[in-house]
Amino acid sequence: MNMRTHCGAALLAALLCTGPALLHGATSQERKADQLQWRLTRYCKMVQRDGKQFLQIRVPKQAKEIRAQNCAFATIDLKPFAGKSFHASVRLRGRDISKPFQPFNGVKVLLYYKTPNGGENWPGADLPVGTFDWRTATFSTELPRNVNKGVFRLGLQESSGEVEFDLSTLRLGAPPEEKEEYLPLTPELEKELTLIESRMRNALLAVAPVPASEARELLAAQRPEGTFAGIDYRDDNRSIWQVARHLRNALNLARVWASPNHELYHDRAVGEAVRKAVAWWGKEQPRSSNWWWNDMSIPQTMGNILLLAPELFPPGEVRDNALAVCRQAKFLPRYTGNNRVFIAQNIFRRALLERNVAPLSRAAGVIAEEIRMAPVENKTGWAFGGIRADGCYHQHGPQIQFGNYGGEFFANVGYWANIWKGTRWQYTPEQWQILRHLSFNGFQWVLWKGRMDLLACGRQLGENAAGSKGRRALTAFRQLRDADPGDSAPYDAVLKRNQTGKNTLVGNRHFWNSDYMVHRRPEWYAAVRMNSVRVRPIEDDTNWDNALGRYLSDGACLVMRSGEEYADITPCWDWTRLPGTTLPKTPVYTPEESRKRGLRSGGKPPRWTHSVKFRQIGETEFVGGVTDGTRGAAVFTMNLDGVKAKKAYFFDTDAIYELGCGITSTSPYPVATTVNSCLRRGAIKQGKNWVHHDGIGYRGEGMKLETGKRPGDWRYLVGGIQKPAPVEKDLFTLTIDHGMKPVNGSYAFAILPGATPEETANWNRGKFLVNNDTCQAVEFNDGTIGAIFHAPGKLGRFETKSPGLFLIGRKRVFAADPSARLAEITILLDGVSRRLRLPGGEQAGSSVAADF
Repeated sequence: MNMRTHCGAALLAALLCTGPALLHGATSQERKADQLQWRLTRYCKMVQRDGKQFLQIRVPKQAKEIRAQNCAFATIDLKPFAGKSFHASVRLRGRDISKPFQPFNGVKVLLYYKTPNGGENWPGADLPVGTFDWRTATFSTELPRNVNKGVFRLGLQESSGEVEFDLSTLRLGAPPEEKEEYLPLTPELEKELTLIESRMRNALLAVAPVPASEARELLAAQRPEGTFAGIDYRDDNRSIWQVARHLRNALNLARVWASPNHELYHDRAVGEAVRKAVAWWGKEQPRSSNWWWNDMSIPQTMGNILLLAPELFPPGEVRDNALAVCRQAKFLPRYTGNNRVFIAQNIFRRALLERNVAPLSRAAGVIAEEIRMAPVENKTGWAFGGIRADGCYHQHGPQIQFGNYGGEFFANVGYWANIWKGTRWQYTPEQWQILRHLSFNGFQWVLWKGRMDLLACGRQLGENAAGSKGRRALTAFRQLRDADPGDSAPYDAVLKRNQTGKNTLVGNRHFWNSDYMVHRRPEWYAAVRMNSVRVRPIEDDTNWDNALGRYLSDGACLVMRSGEEYADITPCWDWTRLPGTTLPKTPVYTPEESRKRGLRSGGKPPRWTHSVKFRQIGETEFVGGVTDGTRGAAVFTMNLDGVKAKKAYFFDTDAIYELGCGITSTSPYPVATTVNSCLRRGAIKQGKNWVHHDGIGYRGEGMKLETGKRPGDWRYLVGGIQKPAPVEKDLFTLTIDHGMKPVNGSYAFAILPGATPEETANWNRGKFLVNNDTCQAVEFNDGTIGAIFHAPGKLGRFETKSPGLFLIGRKRVFAADPSARLAEITILLDGVSRRLRLPGGEQAGSSVAADF
């Protein structure tokens, strides 16, 4: 379910109480437009054409009411769908739809309802701006068990233009049921399915079962009807749904019952407890308001129970009801990328248990189909995702998802590679080529000593996020190694370096589709994460996960040697003072404060809310990187929350140089650049313009050191935690203050991983060359120049006719266009001119070389 905030909530709330008569009819599975009573606003009108009714909304470009809900509203009775799925679809077309102020507004096909505890929900379809021809907009959502009524709306909000809805096509109600085709089960197919089922059961049994003492505690906690004491069965926490523990308990007991070496193997009481727990769930079929639980997690858990202990579920009512729970997983329009894979896995598992060939074959085809490169259209939309040309995995739009959706996808394809090995569904050579691209141009770069870079993890940054996501990725590498018909040596190298801690992957990689650069040396790791009009900032708006993380992709630059520098630091960070960033000290509200104000996360003070946007895409174009494979330079042009800056990052073999200029702010809060903020470990030494801590040196003017214990709370990172979860960390923080409303402020500093205090104090291996609005440049330790030209210009023996990023050597220049839109660029070295053809399409923004 999409959870969104809208400025017209009061109007809709009023409609819930005083709107048109509700459309009743609990036995109806579908509601059509002619059964609804519509309330029209100023720019709406009904039109009859060709025997059909159309709803037209035309909002002039200069309309004063453009920010309003220029929609038609219909109040509907939701009780027949309480605790079930609700589906909406309608055909529409648009003309000259302007881009809304907030990215979730624009064309509206949306349901609004309130939950009994006062929560407000806005599930709806994602639709484009501009001009588009007739298309079908759809969405499906899970409704709470005790919901009563809601308001459905069609129209525009925060957009001008014209949208027309064909009301003859409007359908509201239960999702359409798909009839599954019957296909015969041949002896050859039965043999393969038996092998697959055996492999899946063995994979489940490879997980260590709970001890006998814990199993007996679960038996003692089970009530006669099958429920368990200690679970709040009324809970509806979207992130951590307590009721799901019921089936997890059943799964734990099923694994105990099915494990031959367990002392309770095939224990009668354990088996009866599993059957009672499954019978209760199958009869009651509890539902969460978050479709992830209903469609994904619960069917998966139920299917795994049936796989582990088939003897406990002979043909009959209990088994039929359990399979009905598994059937909650259905292919719906909202599923893309790994979400689609997750659903397909559930359908495959259920169909395997039923020996139902048609849905099983379709599900296997969907999993295989998602092993593909991401589409090349609609790349900034929320529904976009997949494997990118740069090796990154995106989902929920063009944003890095190595840790969340991408990490799960990586684990899933590794699992099925082994389950299907040697069967008709084993991966093709083309699929293996794509998976090797994802593995070795993607995942291996973001793992350091077994942990995943926090910048690559995604929105879920809870306790031990880097460690757990790293372990999952390494498990996938093992599984892919075991199944890949090609060379196993590259997989072995990944596993060895992350197990031993001895890094053998050295170099610089720029992820040009993702505004992300990774720099690896034998003894240290660094990365910078940015965003642009092509790349979405990190999520901070889903289920209250990462509720404080608005700024984590705004030029954050992390540096690691041990890999423990940022271990579980996230609840204690000052999220306006993140390493590498230049930020206003905007109040970043806790989830509780945000809810009270009706706001999202990300620092939106009450008197400033009008100027702070929710972020579905970045704000600036000139963002990117250039690399020669060893060194790299990156630029982040910033224009966010009242602060503008030009930020440059240069990665050498022994140092990182960071430059900033043009720092100008209209924010009412003080601005600072953070050199680093990490866990404090050991002694700190410092002198004039240098500081040394934990094996890393820092050089720069105006650095301010702050140390001490900082309190935090895991609730701010994990949306489902409702009770206080306090934590405290001792931090080392270096900042450069720019004060209130700076104008053309600047900074320059170097980070020296592995340097001694003496080397830090006397560092002279690299040079800052220039730092202004036209050019930012440094000289690396071998004489190579890293230069960012914000405009055409000259630097020594080099000249460029266009803005760009450059690594300038004695006879070779590497170039990239951070705007990702130039077809060519002309450069001169020592008076010799070269016209470079720049990559386009999915390669736009990547680096090219010119020899002189």
